[in-house]
Amino acid sequence: MKKRTETNIDKLKNQRRLNVEEQIAVKKNQIFSEAKYWRINGIPQPLRQIFLEKGVDIDKSIIIEYEQNFHGISTDEGIILTPHAEFFKFDVDLNSDKTELIELYSLTNISVKFEINEHKKGIGKTYGFLAMKVLRELNNE
Repeated sequence: MKKRTETNIDKLKNQRRLNVEEQIAVKKNQIFSEAKYWRINGIPQPLRQIFLEKGVDIDKSIIIEYEQNFHGISTDEGIILTPHAEFFKFDVDLNSDKTELIELYSLTNISVKFEINEHKKGIGKTYGFLAMKVLRELNNE
């Protein structure tokens, strides 16, 4: 199979119809891009401290979703995947420069919501499987 380059992924994103293999490639690229961004740039220190206190190895985990500064809701929320295949949803308020925790609303294990399956009829690889694959790639496993 031909290896997907970033240019190929960009072309796929703009297509209306994608086969299952192409949909998986686009989805995996989205997960990889988000995870790599937060690996390179780091997460705010108060959020990092919350994860460390809960026993999450932040350096071996990946952020697969992270939204910041939406009006009318908490400042930071998202999902982290740990090396133990646990998905945690977090919802916190941080100060404007992201240096202090104002309030931790929730840190919930939502692993049961993610199926980790390489061969699911009709969709191929599940989102959970792709996230685990990205985690292993970024951890060089």
